[in-house]
Amino acid sequence: MSTPDRQSHWQNVYLSKGEQEVSWTQPDPEPSLGLIQNYAPSVMASIVDVGGGASRLVDALAGRGYESLTVLDLSEAALAAARERLGARAAQVQWIAADATKWQPEKPFDLWPDRAAFH
Repeated sequence: MSTPDRQSHWQNVYLSKGEQEVSWTQPDPEPSLGLIQNYAPSVMASIVDVGGGASRLVDALAGRGYESLTVLDLSEAALAAARERLGARAAQVQWIAADATKWQPEKPFDLWPDRAAFH
């Protein structure tokens, strides 16, 4: 599937379904959160959630004081949902709408967890 087709697909998913209508919804992002805190215990760690979409992982990390958070997703609608949910805290996060298979990070990250985006 081409990038525009994948982007259109995920835009449609996030525009047509509520958070509880998708199988990957996780109100409490464990065990990922525990692993991240184990491998990147400093709140200064630079973390990117690839395929983060409307995931609540960014909420949990921001709530624990992590200061260098990036969320990358193909769907702008998914990112918008997460930004809206975070409210004022969304300004602390870098939001990137891009295809992870083509994206070139502008900086190194301390942690890039795989939360089902690539496996």
